[in-house]
Amino acid sequence: MTLFNQFFSKLVALFGGQVSQDHLRLTFTLFIAYPMATIYKNLPANNQNFKHLFSISFAIFVLFGLMDLSKAFWIMIFNSTLTYGILYFVKGPWGPKLVFLFVLGHLSINHLFRQWNKVSLERYDPTGPHMVLVMKLTSFAFNVYDGRRPIKELTPHQKSKSIPSLPPLLEFLGYIFFFGGFLIGPSFDFMEYRRFVNMEMYRIDKTDNEKHKFIKDDGKLSKRSLYVIPDGFIPAMRKLVVGLFLIVCLVTFGGKYPFEWTLSEEFKNLSFVNRLWYVQVAAFCARFRYYVIWLLAEGSCILSGIGFNGYDGIGNVKWNRVTNIDIIGYETADNIKQLLESWNMNTNKWLKNYVYLRVTPPGQKPGFISTITTFGISAIWHGFYPGYYLTFITGAFVQNLHRKIHRIVRPIFLTNRFAQYKPLYNFLGWFTTQIIINYLVVSFMLLTLENSLYVWKLIYCCGHVIILLANVFFWLGAGKICKRIIAFGGGVLN
Repeated sequence: MTLFNQFFSKLVALFGGQVSQDHLRLTFTLFIAYPMATIYKNLPANNQNFKHLFSISFAIFVLFGLMDLSKAFWIMIFNSTLTYGILYFVKGPWGPKLVFLFVLGHLSINHLFRQWNKVSLERYDPTGPHMVLVMKLTSFAFNVYDGRRPIKELTPHQKSKSIPSLPPLLEFLGYIFFFGGFLIGPSFDFMEYRRFVNMEMYRIDKTDNEKHKFIKDDGKLSKRSLYVIPDGFIPAMRKLVVGLFLIVCLVTFGGKYPFEWTLSEEFKNLSFVNRLWYVQVAAFCARFRYYVIWLLAEGSCILSGIGFNGYDGIGNVKWNRVTNIDIIGYETADNIKQLLESWNMNTNKWLKNYVYLRVTPPGQKPGFISTITTFGISAIWHGFYPGYYLTFITGAFVQNLHRKIHRIVRPIFLTNRFAQYKPLYNFLGWFTTQIIINYLVVSFMLLTLENSLYVWKLIYCCGHVIILLANVFFWLGAGKICKRIIAFGGGVLN
């Protein structure tokens, strides 16, 4: 441990102290995951236990050595074994509920401890891997419960993820400590891990083979030859190269636009337009660090093979199983739904499948209650800084507003008379979405209620004003007006 401390201290000095030691440790760990992925991929295919032990051993090396996070290891062991025990003894619907309450409650205690002790945001503490663990354990618990329910009660998604019986403890821990995702993600469901380890993920049938000619069929295709493992080296290197490029951008100018500067007198003395512009640029730069770690983590997962997600219609390999960020999709999103679906994608899948849809009564469509509950759980999962709640609760209202716009206003620009203005509608949607999301990020980055409200006040709470005016517009009967405009435009085109 002392050796690693000395090594990373020298690296910090090499960067002139501009990068924290924990960020360097994390980045270094993500880099060495690439050679580990190559080794993992070449482990004996018929020895699944060896693969589980490889991941567990690597996790111990990282947590006790590289990251100096031994406490995180014991947190993961404690939560995992308790979850396993709950599901072993509690067979009914209370099993996943108890797991959810316990693991999220334990994470909440750690969040409060970090907040109470004013741990610097530059410090990567056990709450990082604990957040990933919560997603894995809660999804695992629901999937085990689904495996005990009648098949006719399950949705197609639940059928594909359900676990027919409680797996062996070693396999379960191999999933929890999978070397490519235990530290900062990506998170994925247990059955995806099982199908990856036992090679079923790569199975193809004769119909697919005849269509795309994956392997030569001499009429004697054996069970063994039905497994085609594509090479993920090139797509993995693409993620690595983009990640490296963004690291250069982050080091070069990312630090020139810190959110903390919005609390200075210099920022206060700027004009409204310049203050709003600075917030937009600062929010853009703040995203770089997330882009970097998500891309690097995804690249190693692709290289290991778990990023494989089948083939498209013309036989091209898809490597998007564990994609966590769609940078182009996020930066060009013209509505809040598309934007959120492009950001922290695996967390969004977890929130959708194990919160949003689970709190919705069977046979009903999710409504505002499901939305606000999901945003609330997301805020708790992130921590207890007031800024998180300002961001997520306001975000719930933005998403609800988007549904109204999509249902009432958008059809206007699908009519024959107004279709020519659809590009303008899309541009205004992108412009407004980006301004509002960057505005909301203020509280997410500044964390405290006082600082968040102070900066929002300096930019005249423009985001909230837009949201309020839009809701007043619909409250005053915008639906009827829009229907008349649609009728005037000749009706919605087929």
